[in-house]
Amino acid sequence: MVLMTKVVHLLGEQDAVYLALADRLERAGATFTQNKEDADLVIAIGANHLPTSEIDVAVIPANIPYPNSKLVFRVHDILVPQQVNGWGVEILSDWINWVKGGSKESPPEDIDARHWVHIRDATDAIVQISLTNGDTPSGVIDLAGRRAWSSDAVLDEMKLLWRRYTDAVHLSHTVESLTNVPSPASQQFDGQISRPNLVPLHNAMLASGREEGWRPLTAMRVGLMESFAHSQDE
Repeated sequence: MVLMTKVVHLLGEQDAVYLALADRLERAGATFTQNKEDADLVIAIGANHLPTSEIDVAVIPANIPYPNSKLVFRVHDILVPQQVNGWGVEILSDWINWVKGGSKESPPEDIDARHWVHIRDATDAIVQISLTNGDTPSGVIDLAGRRAWSSDAVLDEMKLLWRRYTDAVHLSHTVESLTNVPSPASQQFDGQISRPNLVPLHNAMLASGREEGWRPLTAMRVGLMESFAHSQDE
């Protein structure tokens, strides 16, 4: 099934999530209109600016009530390299600052584990499903990563990446610092934590023509490296 060229009216605060989704829509062939009446799809992004009248698609943080929308994407644990507020993932910026500050005392606390999903994978899925040729699906789709990552595993990975970065800047690399880099996959969370139901997401991706269904591609390590890079510019 192919994606349609649709006219889209976007609602929401223009934060990093909004801009990433707008960019992905444009690259998929969507065009934009300022007039709701001229749009094939009305998409609201974030917790603010949600209309009371029914819209076509809502992309919301997982911790807010469902809006009046035919299709709702509830986004859990989204990894956005730029600092972003209102999506329940402010802890990522707190951890970045803690690691850059020397990892002194105890790190900022968070829940036991999260199912992190990179913004590129999230927006790719939203666009794939929303622009599918034919009627847009209806209902609620939870969007999250497939694997759980403990806070300790993410912090260990952050410290390793930051140490490698500072070693490169100060030309202080050693053989050990360049070779002793375990795979993040070996540190995944092995405790008990409930994962959002990803079956509707997987099935919607299959129905839209994505043969592998829901299969996020961006590695955790890549997302964290991008987060450090953006933190240097902010």
